[in-house]
Amino acid sequence: MTHIDIPTIERQARELRAAEIRRLHGLFAERSALLLKLATESAMTGARALGETLRPLFAWNPQTRSAPLNVSLEPAFTRLNNVVRSLFSWNPQERRS
Repeated sequence: MTHIDIPTIERQARELRAAEIRRLHGLFAERSALLLKLATESAMTGARALGETLRPLFAWNPQTRSAPLNVSLEPAFTRLNNVVRSLFSWNPQERRS
């Protein structure tokens, strides 16, 4: 019969368990660092995109223009104004003469 050295087996098992825990801690730290890096880059990209979206709001210059913006829209706005006025001024009652 072969002699089984239980204390040696337990010591080796504890060493293997400790080595596996250290490996998992290293793996967790590496993946956490990668996740933090990707989240930071994503947030910075989003902030840049938001900044570019908001830039026209803060770059507005209230000085008068030398030429009108679009002269061809003026007749269209006049016609639209007349149509809206006729809609709201319509009176369904009969007129007495």
